[in-house]
Amino acid sequence: MAKALQIVLCLVVLATLGMLCVGVIMFKESKKISGFNIVFNVVQDSPSEARAYYTENDFYTILYVSKEQIAPLFGEARDEFGHKVALIRNDLPEDVKKFVTYHELYHLQDTRYKSRFSRELNANLAAAPYSFIGFAKTIFMTITDFNRIKYYMQGAGE
Repeated sequence: MAKALQIVLCLVVLATLGMLCVGVIMFKESKKISGFNIVFNVVQDSPSEARAYYTENDFYTILYVSKEQIAPLFGEARDEFGHKVALIRNDLPEDVKKFVTYHELYHLQDTRYKSRFSRELNANLAAAPYSFIGFAKTIFMTITDFNRIKYYMQGAGE
């Protein structure tokens, strides 16, 4: 079991390094990835930590929730009866919170990618240019948290 965990961690580190390299390249190229450009206008910014955003075509609600509500996830995108909601943990560092917010907003907009891997890869690539430090910290926080690794290895959310 320990050998398998070492192999998994090695693969995660290699994938992380690859994603960081791609993120740097994409950051240098443009903030537009796969035809996706995040341009949001704040509609509401309330003390309850709920924010509303809209683009030309859609309206999104961002709810900042406690760790206990969605852990081990950092964020979650939901389409509840046509209302698009992103849940983001409020205990995250600000730059991680910013990255996760853009990551989840990407999920709410992009339905082209069918496999979990391609959905996550594209959401990471789309959000990284908006908070590259948050992206790097998110990767570090993920590879150092056994519960998150276990959650993703079990194929949660498939």
